[in-house]
Amino acid sequence: MKKYMLLSKKNLSTLVERFLKEFQVYGPTEKNGIISFDIISDWSELKLDASGVPLLPPKKIFLPPEEVLFTFKISDDNNIEIEDPLDKIKEKKRVLIGIRPCDTHGLTLLDKVFIGKTVDPYYVTRRENTIIICITCNNPTEYCFCNFTKSGPSIKEGFDLLLTDIGEFFFVEIGSERGKDIINSNLDLFQEASENDLARRDQKIREVEEKLSRNQLTSSNELYQKLIRAFNDELWNEYGRRCVACGKCNFTCPTCHCFDVYDVMELTLREGKRVRKWDACHFLSFTRVAGGEIFRKERTSRVKQRIYDKYCYPVDEFGSIFCVGCGRCIHVCTAGIDIREILKKVLGM
Repeated sequence: MKKYMLLSKKNLSTLVERFLKEFQVYGPTEKNGIISFDIISDWSELKLDASGVPLLPPKKIFLPPEEVLFTFKISDDNNIEIEDPLDKIKEKKRVLIGIRPCDTHGLTLLDKVFIGKTVDPYYVTRRENTIIICITCNNPTEYCFCNFTKSGPSIKEGFDLLLTDIGEFFFVEIGSERGKDIINSNLDLFQEASENDLARRDQKIREVEEKLSRNQLTSSNELYQKLIRAFNDELWNEYGRRCVACGKCNFTCPTCHCFDVYDVMELTLREGKRVRKWDACHFLSFTRVAGGEIFRKERTSRVKQRIYDKYCYPVDEFGSIFCVGCGRCIHVCTAGIDIREILKKVLGM
């Protein structure tokens, strides 16, 4: 089998309908004018031609905003009974279609956190049980800068199938053995791509790269060292005064992964549950410890923490920046802070 195939748009709908018979299918849907990843029950619910990315990243599919890690109960003979939801999670086979390259790269970064030195069984099970069908952008939004973070407009890994819209067909790149299996199981829907088709795909990617170049962010090679030197720069006070610490940028970021864990007890004190919930470094309570001390009381320190936790600290720990250039934080910021402006100032552009 060749590495490249073609899939007509009509046949894509057939493929999705086949998926729906075997899998939970997630994809971008539109409700009240907002695009978001959600479970679908019919091909027609998918919104694959929307510009940019859905408002919330697909991390919520693998790391839910709030989830019960286990429930516990003390029996009448004082034995502790624990129920773990992991077995139910293992039963769910899923397909995620319509994810963009930047978000796909975001998942590979989250893998470094949750499938690294310590393995999160809930996250890894959801990842292993989910087929990733990525679709490249033809129309990036004004907020996108994935060219700067090297996470788009196309990627080389992290997907099972990568689709690019070249007109009547999607150009299909196979990225895994699972991707090969999908095609082998649906050979009636695919056809081999020609060299001309490959050239058309490459031209589409170049067109998107040209659109992205307008943001004037071209290279991140010097960013790490310049951020180290700018740690005490006045610009952090400038943005600290503007930030309202709402946490929108954290919750819409594909790679922010901080969470809180707490127990919820019933009134009998004989049963309860342990819950994991997203948290945000912009919140005043984030660094509160026993005794009430808060280590980042000033918003300036919290703004700086987020920037350095995207472009410095993960380089030290994981070997790569943790920003994918999706632009969500720019889009949703109540204070109108544009992270690209910060980067340009640090880089002296």
